[in-house]
Amino acid sequence: MLALAGCQTVENSLSQNDVAAMKLAAVTVSFAPDARVQWEDGIRAYATAKAISDDEIATRANTPEGNAYVQTMLGPKIKAALEQKVGPQLHGARPVRLEVVVKSFVLAGAVQRILIGGGRGMVADANLVDARTGAVIVSYPGLTAVVYAGQGIVGTAVQAAIDASSAQSPAEKLVGIYGDMYCRWLLRSA
Repeated sequence: MLALAGCQTVENSLSQNDVAAMKLAAVTVSFAPDARVQWEDGIRAYATAKAISDDEIATRANTPEGNAYVQTMLGPKIKAALEQKVGPQLHGARPVRLEVVVKSFVLAGAVQRILIGGGRGMVADANLVDARTGAVIVSYPGLTAVVYAGQGIVGTAVQAAIDASSAQSPAEKLVGIYGDMYCRWLLRSA
């Protein structure tokens, strides 16, 4: 059911000893200036906060204020998920920080998947930096995670049932897969 994709292969130049010496001190999440975020939960929360009617959501939520609101809501969710995934993998003494810059976060809604199709994916740059000096240790630009989502009427209905039976939201699943992919890449030889 899950499809994982890395659009490019980036070499991890760290040795096993390098990775074993690291301890995750922090995760920071930011969004590229031209980041594309399509997340219905965030858009609905913005609409509720601003008392925007359903027929106005599409135009009023796609504003700098609406985008900032959604990003502010999504950033902590990405941060928490990555701390949970990456933190337990790094238990050395050297403090490092994972700096993630989101370029795209898309969770196509049910209506879109029925009418024209769409999926679930996240593209972000992942930079591991020395927490003391800020020097970049290793980077993975454009790390991409993709999760299959049911298409058409039947596929969307089945996907809704799968999503409803899961303890994790689709956003949490997507970020978890991104975190798993990053850990596999970082620890590839560890």
